[in-house]
Amino acid sequence: MKKLLLTVLMLSVIAPPAFAGDARIEAVKAEYLSQLKVSFVVMDAFKKDIEEAIHSGIPTSFTFIVRLYHKKDLWFAEELGTWRFNHTVKYDSLKEEYEVLIEEKNSREKTKDFGEVKRLMTTGTDVIVSPLPALKPGETYELMLKAKLDTVTLPSILNYMLFFVKLWDFETSWYHYWFTI
Repeated sequence: MKKLLLTVLMLSVIAPPAFAGDARIEAVKAEYLSQLKVSFVVMDAFKKDIEEAIHSGIPTSFTFIVRLYHKKDLWFAEELGTWRFNHTVKYDSLKEEYEVLIEEKNSREKTKDFGEVKRLMTTGTDVIVSPLPALKPGETYELMLKAKLDTVTLPSILNYMLFFVKLWDFETSWYHYWFTI
């Protein structure tokens, strides 16, 4: 019992800095023809402990949040919409295969290559953001993007014992991207 309590105490002290990380959003592009399509990459999202959790069979989800604003003047902006979508990976240890659900495309990708899993989990490619009303030529807009790794769900007995420890959580800062149609 003493060892368990010591382990819990160590995790609560050590875990936050170890998992804080420097995950960040980069390479943002926006293209507007009849629809607004956004692409981006989350850098440094995978830490060793997250990889170990995935390989142990724990489903892991990244939640992406995209907000779109119409810039009216220097201080005020009108929010045109908020979109949320997930990328979730599940590992099948019997088949030694990963399945990645890409929610915004309503698709499932299967692969045995963990490098491909990382790419699928951290990349948004031509994500359709459909504001109503349509965007106007000559107007300035702001995209705000954020990525979060949701809390790993622990078995109920561990959840009860470790209720104050959130494992492997991270959240990027908001990334701001301005563009004119």
